[in-house]
Amino acid sequence: MKTLGLIVLAAGIIQPAFADNATPAGAPAAAAVPAVAPAASTPRVASAANVQVDKLIVGTAVENHEISGAATEFPASVERLYCWSKVTASNVPTTVKHVWYADGKKEAEVSLDVKYSSTRTWSSKSVWPGSWKVEAQDAAGDLLASMEFTVK
Repeated sequence: MKTLGLIVLAAGIIQPAFADNATPAGAPAAAAVPAVAPAASTPRVASAANVQVDKLIVGTAVENHEISGAATEFPASVERLYCWSKVTASNVPTTVKHVWYADGKKEAEVSLDVKYSSTRTWSSKSVWPGSWKVEAQDAAGDLLASMEFTVK
């Protein structure tokens, strides 16, 4: 009987502490993690297929599904670069394309499968000195994001 009394007493003491932290009905709940806006070079654009690129980064390697060596300027000694994308899609499966340009000329187009609503995917390209750009496009060829970089 004493145990039951202690449980009831504890519930009466603890419960109001939780109630003070509750969100009032109709009020928006506070976000646990602050939202991160995409980088200025990677605009979020919804396409007809409801695909968007949250991040687009060029770097020297992909390790454990993450880009490394990210930059906008690379030395001429770099022979291969990687374009890494974080893609969100409401209708899967679908595809996105990485289209690589050197000095304004299209050099490569790589189709990438998107099998999950949120995924990381990448392509790579042999590079040489010049002004480069890589675009992320949806299956219809609509621009989702782009990034410019140089190889000196």
